[in-house]
Amino acid sequence: MTPPAGTAIVRPLRHVRAVRERYLQRFADPVEMGASRSARAWAWALGETAVAPVTDRVTSAPPDRSEIQAEMAAADERRLRSGQEDRADGAAIILRWLAGADDHVPVRCASPGELVGGFGDVVRSHRQLADIAAQAAQARRAATAKSRDIEAHPGGRERARQEADYLDGAMAALAWVSGERTAAPISHGQHADGIAKALKRERIYAEDAIEQAGYRRPSGSLPSRWYGEGIKSTIAWLLGDTINTPIAPSRQAWKSRDQTQPRPFQWK
Repeated sequence: MTPPAGTAIVRPLRHVRAVRERYLQRFADPVEMGASRSARAWAWALGETAVAPVTDRVTSAPPDRSEIQAEMAAADERRLRSGQEDRADGAAIILRWLAGADDHVPVRCASPGELVGGFGDVVRSHRQLADIAAQAAQARRAATAKSRDIEAHPGGRERARQEADYLDGAMAALAWVSGERTAAPISHGQHADGIAKALKRERIYAEDAIEQAGYRRPSGSLPSRWYGEGIKSTIAWLLGDTINTPIAPSRQAWKSRDQTQPRPFQWK
């Protein structure tokens, strides 16, 4: 499970091999593969060649993190300059995944998550789900205790209640995806049509709950805005739309607040 030795790659070696093998299946012709910048991105990042895939510069082999970042920046600059995708984009997508800047698996297939220890379109393993659920439960207990502390500032207690709701949503989404609960946390539907569709559909329900919270009074029949935020953030993490874990937004925002002047809990 360790990254390739001596490289700036952060992914486990077996994940790199599995994704690379699946990616290279798209090339039927070895000549086409040799001319492809995206195919060269794999070889360059692994130290099999010293020629960078975007700029064609000769670099160290394997490249260090700064050299990988420079290639990604060059690809972005070319896209902005031309106003459209070019072959450098494919190389940059692979480099971002290898370096940990983007968690989307850079292949198109029926179940990309399986290549990295996940399942379906979920790019997280069951072990990761369990670890994050445990962290969320611990953070939820701390937030609940804070919300009940009569000596705390009222604004601080309110923020703690909001954070507890957020973590309830995160934990509900994790329990649903891991199979500990059969029904989706908001829609109460199943995912018989596939986990990817079910997650994206549930994210719409979460966004609707967040939007409705802006113009309605709290109701026992509808989830709170923060519960919806927890579900939305968790689904984004599960699908690789963010590299932040679902509890990261709440903890970071919580710690960044000035405790001497409490304000309503807000999301960036």
